Amino acid sequence: MQPSTASAKRLIVVDPYAAGGTWYKGNLHVASVRGVGKDLPAAIGAWYAAHGYAFLGISDMNTYTWASEYGDSSHPAIPMVDATYPFAELLAVGMDHWQPASDLQGAVDWIARDGGLPVLAAPGSTARPQNLAAVLAVHGLFGLEIYDARVENSNPGQGDATAMWDRLLSAGNRVFAFAGDDATSLNDPALGRAWIEVLAPASDIASLLSSLREGAFVASTGAEFTRLNVAGTTITADASPGASLRFIGRGGQQLKTVAGSAGSYQIRGHEGYVRVEATAANGAKAWSQPFFISWR
Repeated sequence: MQPSTASAKRLIVVDPYAAGGTWYKGNLHVASVRGVGKDLPAAIGAWYAAHGYAFLGISDMNTYTWASEYGDSSHPAIPMVDATYPFAELLAVGMDHWQPASDLQGAVDWIARDGGLPVLAAPGSTARPQNLAAVLAVHGLFGLEIYDARVENSNPGQGDATAMWDRLLSAGNRVFAFAGDDATSLNDPALGRAWIEVLAPASDIASLLSSLREGAFVASTGAEFTRLNVAGTTITADASPGASLRFIGRGGQQLKTVAGSAGSYQIRGHEGYVRVEATAANGAKAWSQPFFISWR
């Protein structure tokens, strides 16, 4: 009998946080007077800088607001455009221009083709409600705004799109989670309610955008992760004291709950992906990006 030359498949876990770095808090969804907002970019930039944000992206409707108007070397401004159409709203991350599109796929395509990150924004908004089947049919979507503070404030329950996110992930789409204020003024109750934290080697624009492309960030409404890592096939998460954890897999299935702020999950291989959700004592949440799982 000839010995088998077939090699056994290995379980592979993609860790978006493997490169390490420092956590930098920022917001990528806020409007200025250059779009539908009420305040000057400089005033908005000053507010976020004064409230502990390391970076900001002002996303005006179909308009590029110059980064020099609200950012500098100590508080970087991420180039952004809020690409808004009758059928959808997308955050064009890393973009300094806008282009027309006739459908969602066309909008995603031009942003990706020009080097940006297309993020479907406010999917639960009543202004442009998103049909799940239509979103599932789109190719190349980079991110989904799983929490929009303005939508949530106006219509409680509609600002949370984690169910759509799990459907996209379960269908095999590699889509990353974003959260943002979507505020239109410095008096907006949504201001400072949702953000992302990027794990990057430095806070300059190039480093932040590079880490975003790798999925090395989390979305938050106030809870905080202090560690996310993979050792072999074990995912470990630490959150701020008082928080609890949930490990979630394909189909939005709850794989494990942890009453404390530190816990781990041993991957078995059937999960498709594992994401971690932290909930603070006051109900605030934080969402890790998916740890994608495959056999090779």
